[in-house]
Amino acid sequence: MSQPHTQLATLLRRAQWMLDEAAYELGGKQPPATDRHALAEALDELAAALREYSDESGELTTAENAHPAIVEAER
Repeated sequence: MSQPHTQLATLLRRAQWMLDEAAYELGGKQPPATDRHALAEALDELAAALREYSDESGELTTAENAHPAIVEAER
């Protein structure tokens, strides 16, 4: 894996872990404000890296008519 791939993969796994933790905490109570802010910052960092990576490589761009899948939460 090249360096940009490795960095992006690390950010994706970190965000996945943080989102899993936040979802678990929300099941029982609200996560602390510091956790929410840390998660928001991590997601901002991930979004910026995804934009930069897709601008540089073009590998993460979707097809012209493709739309991202939206998953509804269970109620």
